[in-house]
Amino acid sequence: MSTTGWGNFWQDQRLSFYAVMKMATSYFVSEFEKLYPLQPTDQLFDYGCGPGFVADSLATRIIQLTGADINDFFIKECRKNHPASRFLLITTDTATNKKILGEALNGKHFDYILLLSIIQYFKSANDLDEVIGMLRHYLKPQGKLIIADVLDENTSSLKDAFSLLMYCIKRGRIGAFAGFISYLLFSDYRKISKQNKLLLVSENTIRAIATRLGLHCEKVNGLTLQRSRSNYILSHTR
Repeated sequence: MSTTGWGNFWQDQRLSFYAVMKMATSYFVSEFEKLYPLQPTDQLFDYGCGPGFVADSLATRIIQLTGADINDFFIKECRKNHPASRFLLITTDTATNKKILGEALNGKHFDYILLLSIIQYFKSANDLDEVIGMLRHYLKPQGKLIIADVLDENTSSLKDAFSLLMYCIKRGRIGAFAGFISYLLFSDYRKISKQNKLLLVSENTIRAIATRLGLHCEKVNGLTLQRSRSNYILSHTR
């Protein structure tokens, strides 16, 4: 992963359109559980956990959760809010993260590994290739690696914004949507996005990476609020 641009941005964040992000994550977890009802024995690894919204959404569930993120503040908050779970501070360098995970996880394997709403901040598809290559070693034989909220050539900012608006209206959270749009327009996020375009990753690219790494790839619909974004489930080939 790149050490410039988006990496630096997310390392320094404290509050970034929290309300909408939290709602979007809660929606994802709900849809994810319709596909894969979680069991108390399941092990879940949220790679790029941010402030811990997945952990928040699963707080009432008995689930064994591990998280990792590049933001030290987020990790400290996650550890404080979810003391029964484990959270690891990682970096923007995959080679370094291999060492961190190797020492911290010590052969641990997961039923589910999540890459939720993070790959658009990678510098290139090569970064994604490296991260998937690293994480696949931590999947159980029947485990699933979920790459969700992927931007590609079919992604439409207007359609995504409309999806979020409709959801916020239904939930009576129009103020959250207004705050989200204000943040996008007037914060450092907009300035960074002009200098470092969000990464678009095509379905063909995802499938090519999966094939090279000996993984099966399935595209699924409806996992995220942003309807024009894509979602993939990778698993070991049998």
